[in-house]
Amino acid sequence: MSMTINELLVEARTLPFVPLAATTTYKRNVSVLTKHVDDKLSSMSGIHALIGNNPMQVMFDNHKHHAAFMSTVFSIGNYELLCKTVPWVYHAYHSHKFSYDYFPLELKAWQEAIKKHLDNNSVEAIMKIYDWMIDNHEQFAILSESDMTFPMPVNADWLSVKSSFQSSLIAGDHKKCMAIALENVKTAADIETFYGQIIQPVMYEVGMLWEEDVLSVAQEHLASAIVGRVMATISMTTIGAQKKRGKVVVTASPNEFHEIGAWMIADILEHDGWDMHYLGANTPQNDLLQFLLSFRPDILAISITTPFNIEKVKDIVDSIRKDKELEKMKIMVGGRIFNEYPDLWRMMGADGFAVKVEDARKLAQQWGEKEDAN
Repeated sequence: MSMTINELLVEARTLPFVPLAATTTYKRNVSVLTKHVDDKLSSMSGIHALIGNNPMQVMFDNHKHHAAFMSTVFSIGNYELLCKTVPWVYHAYHSHKFSYDYFPLELKAWQEAIKKHLDNNSVEAIMKIYDWMIDNHEQFAILSESDMTFPMPVNADWLSVKSSFQSSLIAGDHKKCMAIALENVKTAADIETFYGQIIQPVMYEVGMLWEEDVLSVAQEHLASAIVGRVMATISMTTIGAQKKRGKVVVTASPNEFHEIGAWMIADILEHDGWDMHYLGANTPQNDLLQFLLSFRPDILAISITTPFNIEKVKDIVDSIRKDKELEKMKIMVGGRIFNEYPDLWRMMGADGFAVKVEDARKLAQQWGEKEDAN
């Protein structure tokens, strides 16, 4: 009998929390565990058919993401995140021709790796989580067939512009996209509206179309490149705010190569008068921490697109909280995932989150005003 996501959540809440020592051991041995799973699956008869004849690297990437995600689940003990993300993973990979039969084989390979490479004290609690996932494989497959898209709302008076921009973007017509942008952006204030009503919702939907295998990787990359050209053009042809606020660093998380969200936030805050340093995509943790110690910003904003990178950002936040020289700095996290898990930012130790670009500006202003009052 099929279960709703809420019924599955009730069941998941009975799962044991993984002790800190076991979580640490799992994270310390991630490379060994992942290699074991890679070797096990790649040597399996019929594996190419199971992964839809995709390149083997697609499967290896999934194993790497799985390890990062499970580390996050164990660290924060958030089984809602587990329940909602696993059907999404099934959906995304099945849309790219992976067989549902691949997933229980993968999970059993993880169990084998855990038993072989982790000490007995670490195995028990972790194995119960994997047992539960295998037992509910059919439920995850059923849930993955439901509508997994979460489009961002757009004001009615922008719908026609959004439709025109999106169709031109998917068609690869960069000239049309640029013309639409220049027609609608005349001042710095217009940038925030255009980003919030056009760029952000359109790129969310482009990502969804990739997940559904409607768009290829090349088409998704082309769309991102065109949007980057549009953003660079409209940002440089307008005059920002004259008011001087504090200092901000904006970056995408380590292992995060989608930078448009972070770039939009950086643009909006710079035009709002903040002294902005934008670091782009995939900023390594140690380099970021060194830069923060040098620049001493009032706010750090980190963009996360996928749940697989949550643990990396949590590690950054934890490191910052331990450094007395950075203890007054506010940390803002943002990205699509926080729209689906609005309490996640607290579990990560951040000071706040923003899903929409205007929310990021308002939160930064709020923090800045409190600092001025002090």
